[in-house]
Amino acid sequence: MKRSRTSAPEAVSSFIFSIPNPILMEILSKLPITTIRNCRCVCSYFRDLISDPEFAQLHLPTSQPHLLYRGDVCTDDILFTLNLPEGLEVLSSCNGLICLYLPRTYNPYYVWNPVVSERVIVPQTEKAFFDQCGSGFGFCPGTNQYKVLRFLTPSTGLIKLEAEINTLGTDMWRTVGDAPRYLHWYSGGCFLNGALHWIVHDTENRFESMCCFDFGKEQFQPFSGPCNFRGFGVYSMNMGVLKDGLSVFYQTTIHTIDIWVMKDYAVQESWTRDFVVQIPRVETFGGPIYRPLMVLNNGGNLLICSLSGGLFVWNMRDRSLRKFSLNGKYPSVFRVMMYSPSFISIKRMLPQGETIKVRTCEFC
Repeated sequence: MKRSRTSAPEAVSSFIFSIPNPILMEILSKLPITTIRNCRCVCSYFRDLISDPEFAQLHLPTSQPHLLYRGDVCTDDILFTLNLPEGLEVLSSCNGLICLYLPRTYNPYYVWNPVVSERVIVPQTEKAFFDQCGSGFGFCPGTNQYKVLRFLTPSTGLIKLEAEINTLGTDMWRTVGDAPRYLHWYSGGCFLNGALHWIVHDTENRFESMCCFDFGKEQFQPFSGPCNFRGFGVYSMNMGVLKDGLSVFYQTTIHTIDIWVMKDYAVQESWTRDFVVQIPRVETFGGPIYRPLMVLNNGGNLLICSLSGGLFVWNMRDRSLRKFSLNGKYPSVFRVMMYSPSFISIKRMLPQGETIKVRTCEFC
């Protein structure tokens, strides 16, 4: 009697489907983002598995940071590209969700996850005798809610910065008090540990202090900055997150950047000058303002962008600087930021009973 044979593809398929869901989720979560997205198209079983909220939470801590880039270059292991309608700008991103807005009017806001192709419009309401001058986007871990923060200033010219907040999935803006009057770069802020952070300057644009907005408490509060920055000009300063720590980048001269990293969150004494980057005195490097973006996976290189749109890699060991190339090309980027892709569903996150509509499509 002949033994029935099973083809190799069928055997592999049977083996994969025999793996318990938690283990299969763990395996899939370790794959590159483009591979996971392709796996969703293999079969309905994989699609449902990857769409499960449990998978989204499992994948999020392991998501590799990418550079969010607006253009038509293909997404790869470092670059995540967006094709957006003319006029829309990226405010910031948080846990894979991207907040978009229209400059000057700030109306409307969109929150979008391009990985799962879901987006929602944040309802905007006008406030009489106030002009909007900035905004921020963040997440409250305690309530699992995403929120948009906006800054309003009186049309009369009075120096005052009023703040309002919208919880994603609702159509109401709530007042959360006044913000410090002189925030460096109103829009964006630097998000870390459930809070947005800003540099605060005086009337002559010199470093005065730092502050943060806690999305759980929904209030502004002082934050400990580097003590030796007081009195320095803020136009040559920027903030970011490097090696999971809050960072301040201070360009001391046109050719030198000091990078300070907070080793222990909210502990002032833990601010440490981790790097001093020397920029070669040649015009081809495109200055004059530079901003560090991320430490690359090998840990020995720091990716930097210039205000003129160039990307560069600084080698921490031999302290050399070279242009960043992608598949033999040198991308020019004027608005680039860090982005960690995720599979978080906006639909599943909104409160039940809310009438806010989530669209499941890309921007046209």
